Amino acid sequence: MAKLWFCGIIFITALYFGSGGYIILQNEQLYEKAQTLEKNEVVYKGVTFYNKETMIAAREQDLIIRVYPYAMKIPSFLSFLLTAVSFGIIGALGKVINDTLQKNVIFKETPNLLLVPIQGGIIGIIILGVSYAIPIILTNENVSLKPISIVFLSLFGGIFYMNFYEWFTSVIDRILFIQDDNTNP
Repeated sequence: MAKLWFCGIIFITALYFGSGGYIILQNEQLYEKAQTLEKNEVVYKGVTFYNKETMIAAREQDLIIRVYPYAMKIPSFLSFLLTAVSFGIIGALGKVINDTLQKNVIFKETPNLLLVPIQGGIIGIIILGVSYAIPIILTNENVSLKPISIVFLSLFGGIFYMNFYEWFTSVIDRILFIQDDNTNP
């Protein structure tokens, strides 16, 4: 029963920080996009905003801070990191729950159950790193990440935690093998 409670607390915590990170990052992107739009000043509650869209983003930020008070105290990269780790954990725990139901097994009897959230979190970090690295390698430019991509890639990475490393290393081997073939005629 203790393992079930522990996993439940980990799941709720990951959901809180994951959704918070995602919402924070989405609002930052909304604000950045709003600043590129035409200037059309709007006054709301005595505060002048660049345009209506920046006002909406600022109001949303106030709501975010009420639910996620840590939001303005951490840098964007840490929000991405929290989001990736959290959704990796959620995906891995979701896989365990699904397997438990499908195979009609007792949850606490899952092998290495307490390591599953850690594995999901590590996979989330790997996915975040790859998401940063691939655009830089391919374009030699720093590309802005989309929070929704990190959320779902980390979630799916967590779901496939049992096969992730095997798949990932096979992809890396194929990339390196193809490059070797192209350089050696």
